[in-house]
Amino acid sequence: MGSIGAEVNGSVNGNISGDINVKAPGSAPAAVLTGPYGDAYTIRELPVATPGVNEVLVQLDYSGVCHGDVYARDGGGPAPKDPVRPLIGGHEGVGRIVALGSGSEGEGSDAFHVGDIVGVAWRSHVCGTCQACEAGAENHCYNQKVTGAHRDGTFQRYISFPTAQLVRIPAEVSLPSVCPILCAGVTAYSALKRMDPQPGRWCTIVGAAGGLGHLAIQYAKAMDLNVLAIDGGSPEKEDFCRKMGADVFVDFSKPDLVETIVAKTDGGADYILVLSPHQSSYDAAGEYARFGAQIMAIGIGNLQ
Repeated sequence: MGSIGAEVNGSVNGNISGDINVKAPGSAPAAVLTGPYGDAYTIRELPVATPGVNEVLVQLDYSGVCHGDVYARDGGGPAPKDPVRPLIGGHEGVGRIVALGSGSEGEGSDAFHVGDIVGVAWRSHVCGTCQACEAGAENHCYNQKVTGAHRDGTFQRYISFPTAQLVRIPAEVSLPSVCPILCAGVTAYSALKRMDPQPGRWCTIVGAAGGLGHLAIQYAKAMDLNVLAIDGGSPEKEDFCRKMGADVFVDFSKPDLVETIVAKTDGGADYILVLSPHQSSYDAAGEYARFGAQIMAIGIGNLQ
């Protein structure tokens, strides 16, 4: 899902700064949903949680904003029929550990320490016993709990979070840039990785100018693929996709879409990422796919 970095408070130039032995205050601001679907977030001063067993307290400096947060606010999509309220949204947070709960220390390379930079992502709990978990696919856990949907998320200054679901973040990276990677980024990267793409082949990305698409372009280029970006609606989208690294841009609203793509890819695409939920995107993908191509369905709508 599309994401943008949003500063929570207190960071300089995208890097965590200050004394690592920070004592959390008794309360801190948070963006909270309290009413029915459609009501806006309100900023409230709430007590800072004490980390529980196998949890740490993270002081958040940045949080991304994802379309999933819109669903949590307005309903629709994956949101439950009845809203979870009160709820602090967000599932793309980056910050540093300021306190350790019982059992959270770990050992050796698994150890967590006060001052460690971590990412708080969309999954906060998995059962470990369902078929998906037993197959090593925790991201598909039948009983998973989603940050900012089933439990309070990253639209707050401090969050207590299970160490099992934390993501370690290198200190040298741009922390605001990490936020969208924690959701949209891993979605796009996982889709490409599952296809085991071979360098020099053609990859088409449908919905390339979107939140997932612009990251998929960059991952695909890093994998030495030729990238054909598909989107439409404005010249700015073509400029944006090319800036991200796309070799070719095709406007889906123009005639002869399939013929154009087949010609540009010298016979058809080898790898196709469909990020659009529209039936027409899947219909076209089957026509411009090269023999033996792989089509990865990411945008799922009311398909026939």
